[in-house]
Amino acid sequence: MDARVIFDLQDQAFETPVDAPASLPDTPPEARLEMPRQAVSDVRRGVHGEADGRWRLAALLVPALTVTALASLLCFRLMSADGMTPLEWLGLALFAVNLAWVASAASTAVAGAFVLFTRKPQKKSFAPFHTPSLTAIVFPIRNEHPGRVMGGAQAVHDALARTGADSAFEIFFLSDTSDAALAREEEAAFRQLRLARPRASLFYRRRLNNQGRKAGNVADFVRRWGDRYDYMTVFDADSLMSAKALMELVQRMDARPRTALIQTLPVIVNARTLFARTQQFAMRAYGQIFGAGLAWWSGGAGNFWGHNAIIRTRAFAAHAGLPSLGGSGPLGGEILSHDFVEAALLRRAGWRVEIAPEISGSYEECPPTLADMETRDRRWAQGNLQHVRLIGASGFDPVSRAHMIAGVMGYLSAPLWFALVITGVASAWLTPGREAADLGGPALFLFGLTALIVYSPKLLALVLWAVGRLPGWPRHPRFIASVALEAAISAAMAPILMVSQTLAVVSTLAGRDAGWGVQARDAGQCGDNLLARYGVHLGVGLLLGVGVAAHDAGLAAWTAPVAVSLILAAPISSLLSQTPRLRGWLWRLMATPEDIVPPAVARSAARAAMEMGGGPSPVAATSLSQPNPAQMISGVRRLVGGTGIEPVTPTMSR
Repeated sequence: MDARVIFDLQDQAFETPVDAPASLPDTPPEARLEMPRQAVSDVRRGVHGEADGRWRLAALLVPALTVTALASLLCFRLMSADGMTPLEWLGLALFAVNLAWVASAASTAVAGAFVLFTRKPQKKSFAPFHTPSLTAIVFPIRNEHPGRVMGGAQAVHDALARTGADSAFEIFFLSDTSDAALAREEEAAFRQLRLARPRASLFYRRRLNNQGRKAGNVADFVRRWGDRYDYMTVFDADSLMSAKALMELVQRMDARPRTALIQTLPVIVNARTLFARTQQFAMRAYGQIFGAGLAWWSGGAGNFWGHNAIIRTRAFAAHAGLPSLGGSGPLGGEILSHDFVEAALLRRAGWRVEIAPEISGSYEECPPTLADMETRDRRWAQGNLQHVRLIGASGFDPVSRAHMIAGVMGYLSAPLWFALVITGVASAWLTPGREAADLGGPALFLFGLTALIVYSPKLLALVLWAVGRLPGWPRHPRFIASVALEAAISAAMAPILMVSQTLAVVSTLAGRDAGWGVQARDAGQCGDNLLARYGVHLGVGLLLGVGVAAHDAGLAAWTAPVAVSLILAAPISSLLSQTPRLRGWLWRLMATPEDIVPPAVARSAARAAMEMGGGPSPVAATSLSQPNPAQMISGVRRLVGGTGIEPVTPTMSR
């Protein structure tokens, strides 16, 4: 009996035999589920009963808005000493909006720090894994390196097999690969994997019509095979999860029949460039603080980031079919940032959507360079801005709306900060006769309060580390230097990201579609002309630096940090794309617990990818030193949706 690979051509399916041992099972027969499109608004629905996240969200927003109001009042008193011009009123409004956004993120971090500080140590459980459920591990892939994907899947399967839990899982590759040559390599890698693991339940389907992009890829799987599976765990091409994490997710779903989705907080691994290692460190040091706070105020109305999560298949089919937005792109048509919307639709139907920051063993990678992240952000900005059209839709839980607002503000915050900078410069330029604000006590207090809010996640991380409550981090003094270095790099990148994300928002609003490009996953791919890429940054930097200095040297001193960063955007981007020497001081300074003791599944994936031609993953394959494992892994365990330009919110990929 031949194993088969299923292909899709438009709406017609056909099968092509693949050489494989007769003992391999067939691709499973179709087990169809209806997955109807949901209406954007549905007045008949709405969450009743559970509202655990709503009062917590209110409790979070009250102090954030109170601090914003007090700071804005103080700012008004400083600015209005000799009257207010229209530009100054605009600047005050922009200051209040921006500070409210940053203060909300800071409140989330404070809540998360409190959760981590008061959390009791988890007791190790050695209960055997028993489940009546069958879970699909689905890999939606498009033009990815086959060896990397198949190597990661092999590592996950082998981890499950070592625990004896592999019979409860089946791995399904959902290919949307459009490059014919790469598709042939993909199919060959799949055959190689099946030959190497003849007892594994491994399946593969390739669509030639990738309608709906990733969301359409997963929806096609649900419609054709969804009734076979109780749950599905969605992986990205760079996702990894330990067997323990997968089993815990299944057991939680078995025990919680009203929960439709559980989202883990992936830890970044395999970062090789200085930029990627900075993101990796920030996510590991501050991301779990944000994650704990986000899980606390979300309650049963959590969010979905599109990967490293488990989903109840039949609930997803019945209630998470994406609506189509009226009009044409970029803000109409297919929903790009589908995950936020799917979570909101599930919650609207009365299901719980949970975030589980306490589940360890969930991993992902991040873009290797600043330029690569900016390219990804262009696509994410378009998807998140579409949510403006969904925030007011009837039936959604208020907490689900808050997640959408956070996703929108993750990108609108950039042009708002940029507008604040330009408004301040223009106001000083156009009113040269007005006296500068007194830089005495009130002004210094306002500056200190703003800095405290912006840098609160880093300060909270240092406090938790000092008292031994930052999971996974040893109490080594190097951590203080690491936080200082990350803060300096983030401060240098912030103005660059401000302009880049502003351009992304402007491009989206101007009607230019971002497309669906292939995400760079390997270091050394920053090959564009950086001077051309950062030409606008250079122009804005020169205007803020040279132009302002020629008019007002005092004002130029205040704008100098932003101006210097923008003028040096290309060199900074190039520097951050470099790979620090393995075991060198810089590498050690940015090392995370997963660098010191690489996760077993990451080491296994690196070896398998290398064998399949996917290249090595040096960080996962090589330990930096010989630490005391008990000391370094003592409690090894992301974040609000969307990213801003402030150095308070590390990036979370979707």
